[in-house]
Formats: sequence, C-alpha cells, structure tokens
Amino acid sequence: MKITVLAFYDRISLFHSLKPFLFSWHKGLFDFTRDPDYCLYRDKNRVLFLDRWFLKPDHVDLELLKKLRDKYQTIFFFNGNAGGGILRPEVLPYVDLFFNKSLFKDRSLYHKQLYGDELFTDMIHRENGINDPEPRTRQVVDDPAQLDKLRVGWNIGIGDFPKRTYPQRTAVALARVLGARAAKPFHKSVILPGTFPKNSGEYPVHARWGGPKRPTLLFHRTRLLEKINGDSSFLTGKVPQNQYNREIKSSRITLSPFGWGEVCFRDFEAVLNGSLLLKPDMGHLETWPDIFIPNETYVPFAWDGSDLVEKGRMFLEDEKERLRIARNAFEQFTSEAAKISGRLDEILSLIPR
Repeated sequence: MKITVLAFYDRISLFHSLKPFLFSWHKGLFDFTRDPDYCLYRDKNRVLFLDRWFLKPDHVDLELLKKLRDKYQTIFFFNGNAGGGILRPEVLPYVDLFFNKSLFKDRSLYHKQLYGDELFTDMIHRENGINDPEPRTRQVVDDPAQLDKLRVGWNIGIGDFPKRTYPQRTAVALARVLGARAAKPFHKSVILPGTFPKNSGEYPVHARWGGPKRPTLLFHRTRLLEKINGDSSFLTGKVPQNQYNREIKSSRITLSPFGWGEVCFRDFEAVLNGSLLLKPDMGHLETWPDIFIPNETYVPFAWDGSDLVEKGRMFLEDEKERLRIARNAFEQFTSEAAKISGRLDEILSLIPR
C-alpha cells in the first residue's frame, strides 16, 4: 500500500502538519502532490490524504470531492484550521475520517452555528456586539454519523521551532516547484531537546504580538492589551522575528492569547524555552500534543482577561512554582511529541485493508 498526500503547500503545512509524513520511518510510503489533476488522472494509489485542502481559497469544491471519492478506496481529510471549529463540514460525507488539530470536548457544538466559526469568536460577537465584514455562515453537522468521523490528529506543536522567516519562505517556494520533500533540508531539527532549557528570566512577561485583522479575532487580543496597558512587567509591541525569538528565550512568562484559533505557535515557543505559559482557559478543547493541564503545565485565566494581571504577578513573585509548571510543560510536551511515530501508525491502522 502507498498513500498519496494532496496538500496545500505553505509554511504551516511544510513545517508542521506534513512533518510526520515527510520524516516518517515508513520509507517510500507517501507520495506528495499539490496537483488535484495528478490525483484524478495519473495517480495509481488507492488511499488519499488531503492536508489543508480547500483552505485558500476558503471554498469546498464539491465536484472535485465527488470525483476523488469515486476514485479512491480511502480518503482521510486533515483539516487546516487552528481552532476547534471544523469549518468545512460539507467535506464529511465524502471522506472516511476527518482529522482536526483540536476538537470541542462538547461535540454537540458542531450542531450549532458559531459566529466566526469558533466558540470564543461566537462569545465575543454575542457579548460585545463585534461583527466581522461579510461573515461566513457555515453548514452545521446534523447527522450524528458524520460526527463519528471526527478525530484529533496533531496540532502545530508537531513541527519546526523557532520560526525562521526567510529560510521557511525559501523552502515553500522550492517545494511549489520541486515537491514537498524539497522543504526537508530547511527543517532546523528533527530531534526534540532532551534537557529543560536555561532561561535567564531577563524579561518578566513576553506579550509581543500582532493580530489577525478580522474584528472578532482582533478584539480578544486588543482586550488583553488593554488589561496590561501601562504595566511594565509586560513586554508588548511588534518586533522582527529574530528579536522575538531571542526575547522569548529570556522571558519568565509568556502570555499567549487566542489567534486564528486557540492553539498558537507561542504556546510551544514558551514551553520549549522554559517560559511559563499564561493563556486563556483551554478546558473546552481536546488537542494533541496536550500541554494544557491547568496549573500543571500552563496557567489559565478568564477569557475576558479579568484575572490576567493578577495571575501574571502571582507567578512573577513565586519563582519556585513558576519553574515547576514550566518544567512540567516541557516534559509533557517532549514526552508526547516523541510519540508522533506511534500516533501516525495509529492513524495508518485505521485504513481498511
């Protein structure tokens, strides 16, 4: 058996979602393409993995899906969005399994319309009257049998850290010409760090970020900035990527708001640099690797930021407890991420023989 992986080639796919396939110990198992015509007219394989497909443009080509369904014995869809929302539920009838980076623990939420696709954007819209320009109304999942296809795959914690803007852009450009494997030499490391990192603690709380321009997403980040405004313990403002990488290595705490979804790059950047992760409560999500065990691997605060400053000060004053949680998070993440080969094997075992 061989598997064709039809993927949208961008930085997230080539350095995160595709990494288990690119570096799999199953040599020669995966054939990579970004050309659906290759799949329809030239591919001889009977199993298809779709990765981050129908993402840009954000439109599901149902005619293409029907043709792929007619051709392939098995289709697994690896969704590309960052949050718990599944965003492309119309895909479900045409695939055998649907893998998300995260899923709502309460699966009944997939029967409901969520404004902005996510639970937190829906709350922001309802409680604060924030509207997005030309908001999408997504299809809900009415058939419980389709919900049974949902699985958690892996989140962006599986991937290459830290982000390196120009090498990764070069890799994406080459991959689009030469194929996905052209990105492999640009991965900084395939080996996880074995020892808890040294962190000088030069900066109290790292809180540097930009923000998605969509109002329901930006509102969350703006509200947190308002909560910490004027507090010199929080390092704010946008800086170049290299400076960002240097500073987070020396920050005792990293404040990580929600972005396009709940799980963000800075969650893992914090953990890999021995910085305590301070983040809005993640109790509504199931994800993997899971570094979101409250007060054991991260410190949660209320979504409205009402206790944010209090939590930050608490752990700036308690270095022993800060280090305990930061170390737990590092050990939890490296332990789980080291099992990625086994997790991939579990997914492969779900392909009918």
